[in-house]
Amino acid sequence: MTGTPPHPLVGRHRERELLHTFASSPAKNATLGIVWGRRRVGKSAMLQDLVKSTDGFYHQAIRGSSGEALRALSDDIATRLNLPAPLALTSWSQAMETLLRLAEQRPMTIVLDEFPYLLEHTPGLDSIIQSLFGPQHPLRLNTRARLILCGSSISIMSKLLAGTAPLRGRAGLSLRVTPFDFRTSRELHRVNDLSTAISTFAVIGGVAAYAREMVDDDLPLSSEDFDRWVCERVLAPGRPLLGEIDLLLSEDPATAKSRKINLYHSTLAAVAQGCHTWGTITNYVKTGGSSLQAIMDTLIASDLVTRKLDPVRTNRTLYQPVDPFLRFHYAIIRKNPILARLTTDTAALWARLTPTFRSLVLGPCFEWMAREWTMHMAAHTTIGGAPEHVGSTVLNQGAEAEHEIDIVVAADDEGAPPEKRTVRALGEAKIGQTMTMQHLHRLEMDRATFGPRAANARLLLFGSSFDAALIMEAERRADVEIIDLERLYSGQ
Repeated sequence: MTGTPPHPLVGRHRERELLHTFASSPAKNATLGIVWGRRRVGKSAMLQDLVKSTDGFYHQAIRGSSGEALRALSDDIATRLNLPAPLALTSWSQAMETLLRLAEQRPMTIVLDEFPYLLEHTPGLDSIIQSLFGPQHPLRLNTRARLILCGSSISIMSKLLAGTAPLRGRAGLSLRVTPFDFRTSRELHRVNDLSTAISTFAVIGGVAAYAREMVDDDLPLSSEDFDRWVCERVLAPGRPLLGEIDLLLSEDPATAKSRKINLYHSTLAAVAQGCHTWGTITNYVKTGGSSLQAIMDTLIASDLVTRKLDPVRTNRTLYQPVDPFLRFHYAIIRKNPILARLTTDTAALWARLTPTFRSLVLGPCFEWMAREWTMHMAAHTTIGGAPEHVGSTVLNQGAEAEHEIDIVVAADDEGAPPEKRTVRALGEAKIGQTMTMQHLHRLEMDRATFGPRAANARLLLFGSSFDAALIMEAERRADVEIIDLERLYSGQ
């Protein structure tokens, strides 16, 4: 068991600074902010901390009827004002006016959390707020409310300020809160051993709640402790992570009402287990056309799947799971439903599933980490220039079968098509095995296959172990970079 839990807002320095800047705005009128992001990333904790530090007002909406939601808001307002009885709010126009009037005497942070729940029964609520925040509306001009609308439904919250949406142009803050990257996740997980940090990230990713209440603040201390942790905190009967993906799909309004929830699961399973192109996904699901496209679009809008373009091949779109836990769920939990009923010998079952974990979860996660490092953490001198296009690709070499290149860095070349872009770097990522000169020779062959546009490409080797010959070769060559775990977590 790990030691003292970290501060609940670890890793959120930028977000907290933006929120406090918004709350302390010198504006003499009411201002509006939007905070959004997937569930469990810590939005509510940040906003509650903001409200506490500014003596503001916080209300978390309930999912129910309009009347029930009004009563819940009335109760919270009455409690905040120390009134002997709840207010008699009869409409949402009245409710919003009442909220803004809380800040007639002084600036006040006012948070409406789970805002999409309110839109379910009152779809015109954003228009009501739009009216109150009109440039010359007398109530807006006579209060100093710092109103923040927060929600976890990505598909709904992302549209509040888009296109012709009522609130477009009204908000002074639009803050998206995302899961932590792998470096910040290590701080959250409090794991010193780097191999264990990677394995832990491959299971629960950078979602704050997965490392706190959903595992009782128990995280592995070492590689020897990792198996114990998976068995006790992730796979044991009754643990919340077992049913987390089902809960996420049922809570998001974009997917909750679907009659094709089986297709959502099947599509997620395909992407999570390595089907990254449209053809492999449709072959896995055995459904094509507009029906599956609508499913995929919803999963992307819900921030469960991300869509990226191959950096060096035209018309090759790649789909990846947004969260490492999706890989773990669909490769380990969903494919082995016996886990949900298991009462004994979880350790023996996990031992049988460990090879699957390494091949379908840990390996792909490490490749993704290598791409993230290349895109966001590597020095330009390491990768031969700015990482304008970073991703993976596939390549044919003579009569060989098509094989994947884990990391490709391409220049923009003033808008040149992908197949003509300069290749700045090629990389391979392997965790749990020793990288040798054979891995370097494969990258050299890949570079030669690209021809002149990759003539100066750097060769990047990501791994946890490297043999002596490879290390000596990298030391004498300017075009070869070894990125071990220490460099991955703290270097450029």
